[in-house]
Amino acid sequence: MAIKPLSDKVLLKPINTPETTKGGIIIPETAAQTEAGQAQEAEVLAVGDGRLQMDGSVMPLIVKKSDRVVYIDYGGTQVHLEGEDCLILEEAAILAILDS
Repeated sequence: MAIKPLSDKVLLKPINTPETTKGGIIIPETAAQTEAGQAQEAEVLAVGDGRLQMDGSVMPLIVKKSDRVVYIDYGGTQVHLEGEDCLILEEAAILAILDS
């Protein structure tokens, strides 16, 4: 199924990285809990056309498909696509683009 976010929305696939304690113990995903508002990593799967400005022009988004980003896990909409849990949120919730 193809999906195209609208306006300034971005479709993300969260990247689940195992968390490790200071002592080297890996905490499995099933035991780790993410608090609302905590920063997470994700891959950008699709982006909207851009933010509509007051003068009617469209400001393109900064992020692009396949970027790896850090986003704030708060207020997005979870969607299930092709067996994957994804998230649609505004570009403003993306804090940084990670260099590859």
